[in-house]
Amino acid sequence: MGRTRAVFGIAAASMLGAMMLSPAFADPAPVGGVWAERVQILYKADTRSVLRKSVRVWDFHPEKSLDFVWEPAAGQSPDKTIAEDGTINGKGRLVWRVRGSASYDPKTVYSSYFGDVRNGRPDGQGRLELRSGEVFDGHWLGGELNGKGIHVDADGNRYEGQFVGGVPNGEGRLLSKTGEIFAGSFVGGLKNGRGITRLAGGTVYESQWMMGKEVGGSRPDVLADARVGGMLKAQAGGGDADKVEIGVIVDQRMTQQADMKYQHLVRDEDIAIYPEDNLYNDAWNGTGTVNTTNVYEGANWEDMPAFAEVDLKTTDESRVKLDSLEMKVAASDAYRKPMLSISEHFGCIGFRPDFSIVNNGWGDAKDMRMSIQFTIVDEEGNPTGQPSRIFTKDIGSFGEGVDVSIKSVLDEAGVDTASLETGRFPCPSVDSLNVCRSQFTNKIKFGEVGDYVGNFNQAMTLNAIGKLDYSWADDQGNVYHQSEPFRAQMTMAVFETPESMAECGDGGGGSPEAMRYQNIEFPIGKHDYTIAMPVRGNKNVSAYTARLKMWSAMSSIHSFSIAAHFADGSVRESKPVTFFYFRPKQSLFETRTEPAACYLPRQMIGCG
Repeated sequence: MGRTRAVFGIAAASMLGAMMLSPAFADPAPVGGVWAERVQILYKADTRSVLRKSVRVWDFHPEKSLDFVWEPAAGQSPDKTIAEDGTINGKGRLVWRVRGSASYDPKTVYSSYFGDVRNGRPDGQGRLELRSGEVFDGHWLGGELNGKGIHVDADGNRYEGQFVGGVPNGEGRLLSKTGEIFAGSFVGGLKNGRGITRLAGGTVYESQWMMGKEVGGSRPDVLADARVGGMLKAQAGGGDADKVEIGVIVDQRMTQQADMKYQHLVRDEDIAIYPEDNLYNDAWNGTGTVNTTNVYEGANWEDMPAFAEVDLKTTDESRVKLDSLEMKVAASDAYRKPMLSISEHFGCIGFRPDFSIVNNGWGDAKDMRMSIQFTIVDEEGNPTGQPSRIFTKDIGSFGEGVDVSIKSVLDEAGVDTASLETGRFPCPSVDSLNVCRSQFTNKIKFGEVGDYVGNFNQAMTLNAIGKLDYSWADDQGNVYHQSEPFRAQMTMAVFETPESMAECGDGGGGSPEAMRYQNIEFPIGKHDYTIAMPVRGNKNVSAYTARLKMWSAMSSIHSFSIAAHFADGSVRESKPVTFFYFRPKQSLFETRTEPAACYLPRQMIGCG
């Protein structure tokens, strides 16, 4: 393993130093480059207009003859992110692809950088993804990682720590795809100084390194590592299994083409495979804000597998006779935590003091209690200023979803809900809305929430924040208590004008082809079973890769390891893997709050 780690250090140094922006990863050229320039059509959100402008960035690898596209980040005006000479200075996405290729074809993308750019180069916080599967994430300076950052190489090994001039320098951790973890100091991309290594089986020892070579320490024999209790010693040296390492990682090349992206992380106890998008991780863990974002919408969940690679390699490049591979699954359990979103109710009538909580998880929310406050929000919908006092309301238990009315809360706050419920509020014209709003707030009593009533097009609205406290249970009967913040908007009244505004409805991708991948469907609720992984081709190997397409019928957690059986009777087992598969449930909930009769045209509120 010492030799393998040193090789990785050299590779990391060369790639980080030479491939910062343009994605020439096959044969890195010396640091240099030229300015690349093109004319782009850019959108100005503030004026809802388009702008034709020359833009330029620094191309570190002009010999590749690649083309680029610059997309300013949301809220970044092209006027402020592009200098007079076209040089980019701002935050956004810079994509390099094969010249002349279709912009919608992901296979032609060589690299994609999202983050801060200054003087046409990555500078500030950003993330670069290369077609090879490499990832560079952290703080950039003049096109190189400087400071705290992360580098994942094309083989799935991960360095996280300090960088200087694009190279690991200082304290850091190196997480091998085989499950080994090294924590210590680096110089010039190489291990240098004292460090602590945790082997794949959990054995920990101290070591001393000098520029990538292990010069001291007490590295144990492979048979002494706790994890290889599954390795049967066929002969004195441990047999062929003694020479082999097994890595389990996400197939980064395939993942880049998939709509649902997974990532892997080597932890002390296992290798975790889980979604890359924070939206899905927040829904899984309950760490985000429950709002109108619904995790089920916009994806084809019938075809959203995770792509993984199982890499077997001998440490001395000798050949071994591989008899068979199998996946040993300890458990495949359903994940029952509710995944909640808010469905706001607009239109039909003016007073809609209600919303729905929709559940796209596979378990029920039990004994929910809501704490709610009213607040003012900024242009982006974020709460600002001091909110109202806290009100509480029991929601109860539900499966697919539930309607929530806060009319009783408004009554408690001193709001004249009777007038809002029965009143109609005409306004002579759109130009008179400010006058109508003033008359409205003088006429209707809003009690404690008066300072929080705002306006949205022709509607008077009330924004609520708070938290949802509830419990849920897994299939083994264990009960978990959850508390999640939420945010919702409700309509208090709508001004009826002769003019109509923009139409507005009532609130209320796939995976790439992978023919050479073994299809792995994990059955729910099954424990201690095996899945055969056929070995194709010549079984006398120094390296072998098996590719897996993994999925299940629902959100679930799967614990497994890969066992390699050799012709001499020895067996090598990988570090345990925990696969967090994300597949939300379609909610069939339909709101029952629709008024019996409508008096507002559907276009009255507008979409904003």
